[in-house]
Amino acid sequence: MAKNFHTDNKAFMLYKDWEDIFQALDSREEIGELVMALFAYAKRGETPKLSGGTKIAFLMMRAAIERDGIAWEEMCAQRSECGKKGGRPKKSDESGNTDEKAEQTAASADNAEEKPQGINGTAEKPKAFSQTKRFSEKAKKADKDIDIDKDKDTDIDIDTDKDKDKDKAIDKEKKKDAGTAESVVRSFGTHKNIMLTSEQYNELESRCRSVGLSLESYISKLSQWLFTKGRHCTDPYRIISGWLDNDSKRKTAAKPKEKQGCDLSWYDDFAMNVDLSKFL
Repeated sequence: MAKNFHTDNKAFMLYKDWEDIFQALDSREEIGELVMALFAYAKRGETPKLSGGTKIAFLMMRAAIERDGIAWEEMCAQRSECGKKGGRPKKSDESGNTDEKAEQTAASADNAEEKPQGINGTAEKPKAFSQTKRFSEKAKKADKDIDIDKDKDTDIDIDTDKDKDKDKAIDKEKKKDAGTAESVVRSFGTHKNIMLTSEQYNELESRCRSVGLSLESYISKLSQWLFTKGRHCTDPYRIISGWLDNDSKRKTAAKPKEKQGCDLSWYDDFAMNVDLSKFL
């Protein structure tokens, strides 16, 4: 029967990178709400109703839990398949004795036949008959050794298959971890209230560098503005990207001594004339 990680797996992974996400939440109540949501999804597959930064954090963590769960289900299926290839049971003779006991019984009978049956020793069996029987017993023992070697080779092949399956599972986990590292949300800004993935941050930094602007300046200004207004930003990437586009156009068309759009006064003007609630 196939395994389900929601009901059959007794644990789920918490990554160290998630510490920044927990610290970026505003209160212990939100942290507790996020933790209980993770348990509800990992144990029962439930998706609680969340909002704001707690919802974003849960979506990122839920994706990682789901990837780990699917990998666990595949590993269980592989182990179950390998378990069906176990070694065969020991042989037994008609009287219920194992091969070893049957061999001892046959050897005892052989020794008894080679001894004289009477006191005067007149009933001794011919040597040719005894030698033939011993050769027959040696041949049986050789066949048994060959069967044992075959069983050992089968066990070795099964162990080799298990090792290959483990290596494939490890490689798969490494690839998943590499993909997860790009999508992990991190907190930025003076007040740690700007949530961006590593991929988003690298893209914005590259765009700023190409036009001679500072990404840290944008993040710092937006972080301070949100803190002062007591608001939460659900999509800071979109806001900073829009500011960057406007500043790039201004810088291209500006005179050499004209002030650039990243000046604090420009942000005040932007905040007074643009409704940021559309982005929050």
